[in-house]
Amino acid sequence: MNSSDRQRIVAIMKETCLHAYLANCDGDQPTVRPVSPIVEDNMSVWVTTFSTSRKVKQIRQNPKICLAFVEQPRGDKAATVIGEAEIITNIEEKKRVWKLATFDLSEHFPNGPESDEFCLLKIIIKKVEWRDSWTSEANVYEPAQK
Repeated sequence: MNSSDRQRIVAIMKETCLHAYLANCDGDQPTVRPVSPIVEDNMSVWVTTFSTSRKVKQIRQNPKICLAFVEQPRGDKAATVIGEAEIITNIEEKKRVWKLATFDLSEHFPNGPESDEFCLLKIIIKKVEWRDSWTSEANVYEPAQK
């Protein structure tokens, strides 16, 4: 994939991060919930949540996720990430990502990134299916696996 396409995917994810939906499994039942991912220019994707949430419990059982970014209101631009969620416990990483948020995390976590209630999920991207518009061709990006 060329860097232009990669930049377009990041732009779609950043533009639509307040309209994203995370799917994971509760046993054999898919569960979808709205989230507000933090997206970095290098295509790193993070989700913040409460450490006691059902989402975290489910991810501990099965880390496979699907994360959909959808432009509102018509859904023209979209990027769907298929991968896994990893629970991050490193406090320095939690502090770094906390500072990147474009919204006020302290509204939900008044004790900051060091609090026990703050959980950071790193989204490990296996594949991204994306489009620039309803009429554009669907594209697939698969990063080189480490």
